[in-house]
Amino acid sequence: MSPTGGFETSFAAVARVLTARVGLRLDARARGRLARCVTEEARLLALGLVDYATAVDSDPALLQRLLDRVTVQETSFFRDPKQCEVLAHHTFAQLREPVTVWSAGCANGQEAYTLAMLLEESSLHDWRVVATDLSRPALERTRQASYSPQEMAGVSTERRERHFTASDGRFSVLPSLRERVTAVRHNLVTEPPPFTRGEPQVVFCRNVLIYVGAAEVRSFLDKVGEWLAPDGWLFLGFSESLWQVSDRFRLEHVEDSYVYRPRDLRRLPANTATPAPPPPRLKPTAPPMVSSAKPRPRRAPAEEPTAATSAAALSELLATGEAAMRVGEFARAIAAFRKCAYLEPELPIAHLHLGLALEGAGEQASAKRAFFAARAALERCDPAALDAALKGYRRDELARLLDSKLAITA
Repeated sequence: MSPTGGFETSFAAVARVLTARVGLRLDARARGRLARCVTEEARLLALGLVDYATAVDSDPALLQRLLDRVTVQETSFFRDPKQCEVLAHHTFAQLREPVTVWSAGCANGQEAYTLAMLLEESSLHDWRVVATDLSRPALERTRQASYSPQEMAGVSTERRERHFTASDGRFSVLPSLRERVTAVRHNLVTEPPPFTRGEPQVVFCRNVLIYVGAAEVRSFLDKVGEWLAPDGWLFLGFSESLWQVSDRFRLEHVEDSYVYRPRDLRRLPANTATPAPPPPRLKPTAPPMVSSAKPRPRRAPAEEPTAATSAAALSELLATGEAAMRVGEFARAIAAFRKCAYLEPELPIAHLHLGLALEGAGEQASAKRAFFAARAALERCDPAALDAALKGYRRDELARLLDSKLAITA
């Protein structure tokens, strides 16, 4: 067997272990990172690649070492300000004490302490945050709760003075707040949540599920549906909301953000889909989306939306398309997202939504064109304007998602 063939065989064996144990989905970028991690771990352990692949499968400690290397710990304080506003202005007022909030995939703890700060600033008194992750270094950093000035970028001066102490060029969360956050190792895919059923009233799981496969996403959402309080709140990242496939939740538009609330499945007839809200009235003459690789026809003056009208129309169309996607009505979702892409052809999100709807309908070639249009629009967008439109979803994450989609549909 050639050296290249030996590496590919061993790499595939390790990849299968990660998929089976943690549900890791290997897009093009994840494969490259995993290959580097596998090579370095084998070298440090003085093992050949074949022996290393066997060892990872049988030794939990070696598997954990690899997970510590390969998992991505990207997060920040107050990453999605609009979701934070929903928490502060709507969610907390409806919670019953004692309150448990779950930060699933907490990375280095910024999300968990963001939640803790918001809870401390609310009228609630009896509350705790459970922060979980697969990575041991990430959990240790969460317990230490010490951050560099660069990591504090999302924290206002007022909150720095109220919730942190500064020493030796770093900022540490006050003990009174840190003791409210419990960091626990947890596998979202294979393990039950670390609390009693129905205890958590809020679950935050932002930009974690993009790294696992579709079957694992469905399994996780079903698990959350069973363990979340009946009137609880589920906050996902932007991309996860696009992939919502569970009938356990209903989508709600609160202020300028989207959240999921548990659906009472006992009230649903067996084997029937929940009807989505009626679509907005669309102009019957709206043309389909055209590829970004070709010149776009100029809109007639009467069709040019004002900024206010465009924002309202886009929000309504995106919400309608998501609701239709959730119940498998891909034709209606395609119509809504195509109209959205036509109204704002430079908005990458509109083309991404359209591509996902087309993909769900089995129209792979059209989906690929939409993903290409989204990628091209992403490159053309002004960064400041794009950040405002992404609702907390980062430009590099959107690029990674689109690259993975283009790799899959190639």
